[in-house]
Amino acid sequence: MKLRKFVCLLTLVFFLALPLAAVSAQDIMDPATFGLDASKPYDGVQLKFLICCSTAPQFASAAVKGDEEFTAMTGISVSWGDLPFGSFQEQLYLEATNPNTEFDIVAFVDAWGTNIYDFLHPLNDFVEDAGFDWDDYSPAYQGAATGLSDTIYGMPFRGHPLLLHYRADVLEAVGMDPPATWQDITAIGEAIEAAGMDIAPIAMYYGLNVDQNLFNWFAQLWGAGTDIFDENWEPIFNNEAGVAATEQYVSYVRDGHSPEASVAWNEQEANQELVQGRAAMFIGWWWMASRMINSELPEVADNASFAPAPGWEGGETTSYGYLWAVGILDQSDDRDAALEYLKWLTHPITERRIVLDASDPALDTNVAVRLSVLADPEVNEVHNGLQGVASAVLADARTIPLIPEYTEIVPFLAEAINEIATDPGADIQAVLDRTADDVRFVMQAAGYYDG
Repeated sequence: MKLRKFVCLLTLVFFLALPLAAVSAQDIMDPATFGLDASKPYDGVQLKFLICCSTAPQFASAAVKGDEEFTAMTGISVSWGDLPFGSFQEQLYLEATNPNTEFDIVAFVDAWGTNIYDFLHPLNDFVEDAGFDWDDYSPAYQGAATGLSDTIYGMPFRGHPLLLHYRADVLEAVGMDPPATWQDITAIGEAIEAAGMDIAPIAMYYGLNVDQNLFNWFAQLWGAGTDIFDENWEPIFNNEAGVAATEQYVSYVRDGHSPEASVAWNEQEANQELVQGRAAMFIGWWWMASRMINSELPEVADNASFAPAPGWEGGETTSYGYLWAVGILDQSDDRDAALEYLKWLTHPITERRIVLDASDPALDTNVAVRLSVLADPEVNEVHNGLQGVASAVLADARTIPLIPEYTEIVPFLAEAINEIATDPGADIQAVLDRTADDVRFVMQAAGYYDG
């Protein structure tokens, strides 16, 4: 399959970085390589890891290598849980707050962490003792792992920058470059439609599904120069810039550049439109890139191309750096053994090996979070520069508001976007004003301000 590289000065940074040192098979089985205790003080300990989606290639590869290598070096076995994503958040909160939980290690999405920080073992000493370079993670991932505080609650483990996935042949046919701005998408849509091509310009997703319809909206808000809140936690997404960003975001379906059905799509359904040849562009997480590259349709696979998500015309190019972190429950009876596992699981050598693993198609993944791995020439060669594109996105990426109330306000925001996208006659200003009132009520009840 052919993957065209997106040439951008920002992505050339990976050519300047030295690769992580190659590690021999003997060193891989040497506890000293990972700073593990060779005396096996935790031999026989069985850890339980609460996580969803264990069949995700990155997770599956780590589990397989852990069984074969980490357990052999330490005597510690690790059982990975596998909950559906839709029910994982609720179960995470139940287990984190349960003093008698059977789990030792948990994975959590950035937005969920603020509700379980009090139940997680701080990892600052762990990072220092393990000799890990905290600056090997992007600012967005650092912020998500700490809640923008001085305490490290989880180690970055699975991270996703937003990328533009596009058909190079379609854009070339209408003489257009990949869109650098959200406004460029409109121009490309008009060009595709004027050419009479039987393909949707872009597949967006505005449906109500675990706040997925907010990811691209956040990027447009930030690019236009506004945000969810101001410095006093007053909602400002309904200001002039917020209205303009929202108008641009829903314009793709309102103007017919994205299919009418996209008002109900989640990100997976929108991505399938691209993979199955019915759409020319899609903006979503980078882990989906392999779907386009491995499409059964040659016209899709042979023209699979990727670039940073667009920015705002005359404004900024900033998108959401989404993170899964992995932490240790403070109430675990085997916390020290769990810390040993984290040394191995989040070590740069382990991450690099997983992203380079081509032994089994089911384990093939492009996902990495360390900047050193994203900049590694061999990693980029294997994945045709995809990690270099991700690095360019992460240089300016941001995270969502890391406050406990975020999960409470998200439904209001997601429902507002869905309402505006679904109803072409909806008054954007009025809907955002009403939603801002709902958000303000939540923040006032939480004590952020009076009146």
